[in-house]
Amino acid sequence: MIEVTLSYKNREFFHFEDTFLAQIAENTRKLLYALLEDIYDLLALEKGRFRINLDHQPKIEVEGFSNDLRNQIERTLRGEYDYDY
Repeated sequence: MIEVTLSYKNREFFHFEDTFLAQIAENTRKLLYALLEDIYDLLALEKGRFRINLDHQPKIEVEGFSNDLRNQIERTLRGEYDYDY
């Protein structure tokens, strides 16, 4: 299971009542899944979370996955496509 949360000014958003924020969250989720499409089968085997920080210095934090998979995710997000299947 993959969970995606957005964070802004130290506040995490799980439920997106605001239409604009919900739209950003859905687009972010789609883009993240598209980036990780090649390793999606591996992601589905583990439970983890992507915390996307939208503050002045945006970043993506990866939590809960095994170390090997976390390293693979981080390499993929950086654009390094040398997979360790």
